[in-house]
Amino acid sequence: MRCAPGTHEAAMNLLRKHVAAPLPMLDLASGSGAFLARLRDQGFTDLDAVEIDQQSFAFPGLKPRHVDLNSDFAAQIERRYGLISALEILEHLDSPRHFLRQIHALLQPSGYLLLSTPNIANWAGRLRFLLWGEHRQFQEHDYHYQRHISPTTDIQMKLMFKEIGLRLIESVVAGSFFGPVKRLVLWPVLGLARLFWGPMGGADVRIYLLQQTEPDRNSPGADSLYFKKTPQ
Repeated sequence: MRCAPGTHEAAMNLLRKHVAAPLPMLDLASGSGAFLARLRDQGFTDLDAVEIDQQSFAFPGLKPRHVDLNSDFAAQIERRYGLISALEILEHLDSPRHFLRQIHALLQPSGYLLLSTPNIANWAGRLRFLLWGEHRQFQEHDYHYQRHISPTTDIQMKLMFKEIGLRLIESVVAGSFFGPVKRLVLWPVLGLARLFWGPMGGADVRIYLLQQTEPDRNSPGADSLYFKKTPQ
């Protein structure tokens, strides 16, 4: 799955709650195709995928597109989709804002985006930032081992969504890289974290379900020349 256990289940629950199949669907950074298999089981039949590592892709009957998600990839894909999923990819990319703009262009009017990114605001992330001034899951070894290069806070994400034209329907947190023994040992800490910060205090992943809408033209980031126009 290439994600924290529990992430795909929570993402699918969010879809079942708000989105009815079938819709033409594109899965970005599909990996082995594990999430596509869940979508197929839920009645999605018009499936498409992007995955550069095509040797690892194992979803039968579908050849993924070889597209660089750091590029202007919307111009390379001729279709538009009612649903796009982008699970555990945003943190690996050069520019989250550019990536979201490309997705906005690929969505049908009022189409849906299912997106996830690391939850740097859980208790372990807060503790690491307090002690060492760095984000959990974005340490030096994360940079070299899995190219985690773009940490984002929840408020940054929501401001980008508004700016780009993605209306937030619902967000949840889910998933944990801790095994059952570690969770058992840490349950007092996890309990306190949830008491202080709610569900976000314990989970490793944030998941957003969004719907395409008009960009916010009043946002400073909506104008690429904004900083050039600011008086010196």
